[in-house]
Amino acid sequence: MIQRIQSIFLLLAAAALGGQFGLPYLQAPENDPSRTLPTLSDGVFNPLDNPGLLGLSVLGAAVSLAAIFLFKNRPLQARLAGVSAIAGVLLLALVAFSTKSTFDQAPEGSSIQFAAGLALPVLALVLNWLATRAIRKDEALVRSMDRLR
Repeated sequence: MIQRIQSIFLLLAAAALGGQFGLPYLQAPENDPSRTLPTLSDGVFNPLDNPGLLGLSVLGAAVSLAAIFLFKNRPLQARLAGVSAIAGVLLLALVAFSTKSTFDQAPEGSSIQFAAGLALPVLALVLNWLATRAIRKDEALVRSMDRLR
């Protein structure tokens, strides 16, 4: 059913992946030399600055939302939550790579600051893992009840 704990986890994972568009990964203050970089030209680095980040964020959020409504088909729901978790791992790796390359390209004397958006891919990954675990636990419970009949 939709009110199961795995649905809550999947909804929160989709919200964390979607929240990356509102919370940046990195910020640069006004008149900072790092604003000459293409990723920090507007002062923030978020998924809109990299097509890979954008695609993985949207894919992970869409798959998590789609998995919520597959509560009648738990094996498929678990596979989709796993796909979303894999997208989250790829997203996390790309975020780490992009952040490091931005810091490496930054001119001397720039003061780039980490922002709250860096925690959201990790949160989405953990929530997808918890959802997959809850789905598998639910499926095991249903199978054990079928044996009793």
